[in-house]
Amino acid sequence: MAAVVDNASLVLVFLLAVVLSASIFGRAPALLAAGLSVLLFNFTFVPPRFSLTVSDERFLFTFAVMLIVGLIVGQLTAGLKAQASAARSSEERMLNLYGISRDLGRALTIEQVAEIVDAFVARQFGQGVVMWVRGRSGRLQAVVGAPDEGLSAFASQLVAAPGSAVTPSNRHPSTDAVVLPLRGTMAVRGALAVVPADDVAASSEGMQLLETCSALVGSALERIHYIEVARDSAVEIEGERLRNSLLSAISHDLRTPLASLVGLSESLQLTGPRLSQEQANMATAMAATARRMSALVNNLLEMARLGSGAVRLDLQWQPVEEVVGSALAAVEAVVAHHEIDVVIPEDMALVRFDAVLMERVLVNLVENAARYTPAGSCIRIAASVVDDSFELVVSDNGPGLPRGREAAMFQMFERGQRESATPGVGLGLALCHAIAEAHGGTIVASNAPEGGARFVMRLSQGLPPVLPAAEAWAQRGAH
Repeated sequence: MAAVVDNASLVLVFLLAVVLSASIFGRAPALLAAGLSVLLFNFTFVPPRFSLTVSDERFLFTFAVMLIVGLIVGQLTAGLKAQASAARSSEERMLNLYGISRDLGRALTIEQVAEIVDAFVARQFGQGVVMWVRGRSGRLQAVVGAPDEGLSAFASQLVAAPGSAVTPSNRHPSTDAVVLPLRGTMAVRGALAVVPADDVAASSEGMQLLETCSALVGSALERIHYIEVARDSAVEIEGERLRNSLLSAISHDLRTPLASLVGLSESLQLTGPRLSQEQANMATAMAATARRMSALVNNLLEMARLGSGAVRLDLQWQPVEEVVGSALAAVEAVVAHHEIDVVIPEDMALVRFDAVLMERVLVNLVENAARYTPAGSCIRIAASVVDDSFELVVSDNGPGLPRGREAAMFQMFERGQRESATPGVGLGLALCHAIAEAHGGTIVASNAPEGGARFVMRLSQGLPPVLPAAEAWAQRGAH
């Protein structure tokens, strides 16, 4: 072969062997192949043949160049192989991340997200996975795996103060698990743990893949959370709309017959011949019941109007005394056996509100106090301006409100006593709450320290208009 091929071509053959070794087996075999190529070339083709002795010193330079070129070519080839392998691994990770991102984008429930994460971690790392999701109460609930109490407590602590990257503090010492918070855009939605995590923590690529996976899962959980919130809101809005429509329909259908019933019962007492005492009492009771039903229907209609947003407030600056007086006149028959105490400062400034709705608030609060207090009790109405806010207080010295349910009194169809002989369906206080909110104010209920119920409504006072001085009015009157 030496007679056919010159030494330069033979060197290229040995370099080809180095390249093949580097491309197939890697760096270390390439180094070994480069050294063996020099030795074989000397042993086989350099005189004296089949001996490692070098008769011509010029071949030493050839051997050195051959070894250096072989080492360089081998290292470059092995580097290209490593880069190609890294590129393939990176492409595979990107495809896997694309796959889990696509699957998580289609998931509609937490259970589906849990299955996707479990399959992804098992496929990528061959390890077990534990996944927690934060419930409505704020506590973590395991949806994948069966973690012990120590690991769950560790995940809860990590979720409470999540870091920006994986650190040694993310490793649970006893189980050797890596725990990552599942962060969404607005909040932390849960936690993800890989158990055990030796293989995962050994490479930065594995940890980066796990961090990216946790970010995708956190975004998916947040999306599902807001889907549930939107669905619940839609159901609640639709239920409220149907309820308001039903209330409005019932109210309109009942107002006319009730008004006719009140008129007929009153006319019955005035027509001749004169009714007997028993008949007169029946007519009076019928009229009172009809008025009570009419008031209930008015409350239903008003609630439906406020709930639908169809009410436009007629806000005017006006004295509180007039509204209080008209409200007491409307409930004169109801509070006939109660003592009424009205406390309004003489220099009370004008207040801006809708007089009709404010009268409705006072009527409902006073009627409520009269129903749930015994005869002879005192009902107190007080008005004042406190810290640039108008404050209206209606209190009594009756048995008070059930403890712990003060806020629930303003819900529709909620009553102080679930089963009671006192007439009513629990709409009056709900209407007061709706009217207060329509005015941009608040109303709260509490038990007074001295006993009895206390309702406080606060509205923003603003700056009342400046009225002309009394002297100027007198001068105008004189002219």
